Amino acid sequence: MVKSWRYIFLCLSLGMGNTIAFSQDIEPKQEVNIDDLGNVSDEFQENFFEALKQKAITNYDKAITALQKCVEIDPKPTYLYLELGKNYLELKVYDRAEINLKKVLKEKPNDRHVLELLYEVYFKDNKFKESVEVVEKLVTFNSMFKEQLANLYFLEKRYDDALRVIDELNEEYGVDAYRNRLRKRIASKITNPNNQISILEKKIKDNPKVEQNYFNLIYLYSQSNQNDKAYKTAKSLLGKIPKSELVHLALYKFYLEDDDIKKAINSMKIALKSNKIDTESKYKVVNDFLQFINNNPQYESELTEVMDLLSGKESNAKVFTELGHFYYKKDQKEQALNFYERGIKANANDFRLLKRILLLQLDLKRYQKSETGSELAIEMYPAQPIFYLVNGVSLINQEKSEKAIEILTSGIDYVIDDTKMESDFYKQISEAYHQLGDTTKATEYLQKAIQLQKKS
Repeated sequence: MVKSWRYIFLCLSLGMGNTIAFSQDIEPKQEVNIDDLGNVSDEFQENFFEALKQKAITNYDKAITALQKCVEIDPKPTYLYLELGKNYLELKVYDRAEINLKKVLKEKPNDRHVLELLYEVYFKDNKFKESVEVVEKLVTFNSMFKEQLANLYFLEKRYDDALRVIDELNEEYGVDAYRNRLRKRIASKITNPNNQISILEKKIKDNPKVEQNYFNLIYLYSQSNQNDKAYKTAKSLLGKIPKSELVHLALYKFYLEDDDIKKAINSMKIALKSNKIDTESKYKVVNDFLQFINNNPQYESELTEVMDLLSGKESNAKVFTELGHFYYKKDQKEQALNFYERGIKANANDFRLLKRILLLQLDLKRYQKSETGSELAIEMYPAQPIFYLVNGVSLINQEKSEKAIEILTSGIDYVIDDTKMESDFYKQISEAYHQLGDTTKATEYLQKAIQLQKKS
């Protein structure tokens, strides 16, 4: 069973060289038990189960030594070489792991478990050509191995093969966001897209109602600077499938270039409203929309409808955060806070965003919210003094002076080489004592704050 085929992580696509982490779950297989050993000597049994014991406690070298003793006694059982292969794989001695696993495959050429282990050996050893050969066999067991095959074709620069395999998966399982991203990554590497363009044109001719083919063709045309053809293809899709929502991801850009603002904004709204379009694509639409409004502020009122389209959708957290940034830069604090609070729900441990939200809540006198939020922030970041300060200010403004003094005197211990923040702490402690009517303490801490201000 393929459990985590989606998590083959291609660091290459992130600009990190050819280092790639393998995370294919190997099909589980029971360890060999005494009944499987066949007619063997007591010494053989003793060494074999010693090997299993040592492997279980990660003493792979000792396990190999015990297995080699078994081979000296009787070199025929294939399970010896399977176990040797596993142990060498754990030790990252890939050449020895390969030799032993291939010995097993000579006897059992279609053993899925062994093929998966050999695939892992090749993949971790960056032998992608050899990996391809193994995965092409594994596809017969489960077609979802094709996604790994597409990744491997990509690494081997077999781009047409990679796209062909993705198309096969799309036909079998339907289009999804992961494969769309993979397709774009592959298509971006194609220097001569004519072959793929011809394939897609034929697919559209044979089946004009499959909108993903149009969209893939639009992308290839755009990548190769054939914008007129891309625009023509988008309009053709709209003509064939008038209710297509996907087409508007392309159309709004063309409309903007034509200065057809009304149609551009309408296409943006359709894309943002669509349940068929993934959040990442919507994020790009919003980004383009905000850039457009920066250059054309007369259309800012259109954002109201965008807000309504996105409201209540937790998956749009990144979009909400981007909208928050837009309003924050314009010093529209109420709007910025509104979107930031929606965006933080899906990323509660974002330190910078959390800090900005809490400071905005203080600025807008939302003291109950800033109290609750800063308490949670302190739990996540117990050594960050800014959150203690926010919490203290929130408590003082709700006349919870004793609690404020307690939290502020705790938080000031985390202030290092920041005289301004330390001064702010003393000012707030002074204010808390003033609320309690303790003028002596209030004056004492105010003087400390003044002295620090003089130093800064």
